[in-house]
Amino acid sequence: MSRHAYLAGIILLFSTLNVKSVSATSTEKDAIWHAVHNNTYRTMEELKRDKYRNPEEVLRFFDIKETSQVGEIAPGKGWYTHILAPLLKDKGKYVGLQHNPAYYGRRPELAKTLQAYPEKVKNAPELYGNNAIGSWLPSLKGLPVDEGSLDFVFITRTLHHWQNQGRLELGLKQSWQILKDKGVLAIVQHREDESYSGDRKASSDRGRWKQSDLINVVESLGFKLVASSEINANPKDTKEYEKGVWTLPPSLALKDKDKAVYTAIGESDRMTLKFVKVAL
Repeated sequence: MSRHAYLAGIILLFSTLNVKSVSATSTEKDAIWHAVHNNTYRTMEELKRDKYRNPEEVLRFFDIKETSQVGEIAPGKGWYTHILAPLLKDKGKYVGLQHNPAYYGRRPELAKTLQAYPEKVKNAPELYGNNAIGSWLPSLKGLPVDEGSLDFVFITRTLHHWQNQGRLELGLKQSWQILKDKGVLAIVQHREDESYSGDRKASSDRGRWKQSDLINVVESLGFKLVASSEINANPKDTKEYEKGVWTLPPSLALKDKDKAVYTAIGESDRMTLKFVKVAL
């Protein structure tokens, strides 16, 4: 073989390898990647929180896909909604399950906002898709969607509210009902230290749950823990703050008082738990 032929072969080999490398990189940028990193619905403020909330890793851990039917509990201002809805709108289904306005009679402005939520979803098909549903959970009349219709119920940082407001058991029971057999209950929750001496109410007043306690409660209502992750752990979070978990970002409940200290700690230490629905 001549020197020129040899060099030509080497160049061809490296060209082929380079094409394969580019192709592999393109393949890795799947629907989850685009929903998190290439998504015009996400604001700069939302993107800044990715380092604490790790949405790509969370969705992959729970195995949520673009074809999934997902109920998001307490969408709030839409941080996860702006990821989930675009991900699901073409091949899957997004179901937003806000806090029920019936529980907020003493907060009329919030109740009004929650009451309007189903119309908000209906009137924004460009974000949610044409088959999305907006409703409430717990529901006081029937179920918000068909029984056994969802692949996932996704609950982030909400179970302390359910505990405080006396709707934990009803909310989890209805979550069980709307999930398919072996459907996934996906939970991310502010974590309490196992050594904390207070009871469950004291923990939830701080915005937290002990991981062992939460697992016991959820498993008593028809679910089985199949995996846990430290994706959202934060060892800097000491958990002893004047205003509970809301002392930390993004709430910063103490405003400018020791703001630099709490900003350096970052968002809360969180457990990430994957349960499946089992027979009662």
